[in-house]
Amino acid sequence: MFRYWFLTVYIVVSFLKSMKYLYDHELTDPRISYMKRMQLIHEHAKKFTRGCIDQSGSVISIHQQKKLPDGPVIYVHRELNLVTTTLLIGHLEKPVAFFAKPHLFRYPILKQWLQKMAVINQHQTDEQILEEAKERLMAGQSLLLSETYSAFAATLAEELACPLVPIETSGTERLLTGKIIKRLRPVNVDLLIKAPVMVSDYIQKRA
Repeated sequence: MFRYWFLTVYIVVSFLKSMKYLYDHELTDPRISYMKRMQLIHEHAKKFTRGCIDQSGSVISIHQQKKLPDGPVIYVHRELNLVTTTLLIGHLEKPVAFFAKPHLFRYPILKQWLQKMAVINQHQTDEQILEEAKERLMAGQSLLLSETYSAFAATLAEELACPLVPIETSGTERLLTGKIIKRLRPVNVDLLIKAPVMVSDYIQKRA
C-alpha cells in the first residue's frame, strides 16, 4: 500500500513539474517538424511512465525479435489497460499515438499532455477515429492499438503499407492489485516485441 501512495505523490509532483515543460518553445515552435516535436514530447513521457513503473520496484525484461524498419509502425497488443499502456509508453522504441477514454481529457494538465502526445479521444465516430489514426501515421508517428481495434489496424496497415508489430506482455496483471485498497507490487515483467509483418501475414497468423 505504501508503494501505491509513493506512486500517487510521484504522479502529482511530476505533473506539477511538467507545467513549465508544457510551454517549452521546442514543443510549440511551428518551425520544428512534427516528428521532432513528438520525439521530444515522448522522451519526457517515457521518463515519467518509467518512473511510475520504478515506484513498484519491478524489473522489466525486453525481448525484441527483429529490428524495426524506419518510419511508423502499428503496434498491436492483446488488451490495453492503464498499467499496460503506461509500461508500453515508457519502453517502446517509437513515439506512439493511442486511444484514450473521454474522461481522461477532463483533467487540465493531463489533457494538455494527451493533446501534445497526439492521443486520440475515443469519444468520436469510428470514421473520425480512423481518420485521426491515419493522420498520425501519415505524419510519421506510430500507433498503439489493442486487438479490439484489429479491423482498424488491418485497414490502416493495408491502405498505408504500414507494418504491424505484435507485442505481448506478462506480469503486468500482478503489478497493481486491489479494487478499493490499491497495492503496487514488485514483479518481473516481460515485454516481447515480435517481428514486423504485413497485414496479409498478420491475418494468416491470427486465423
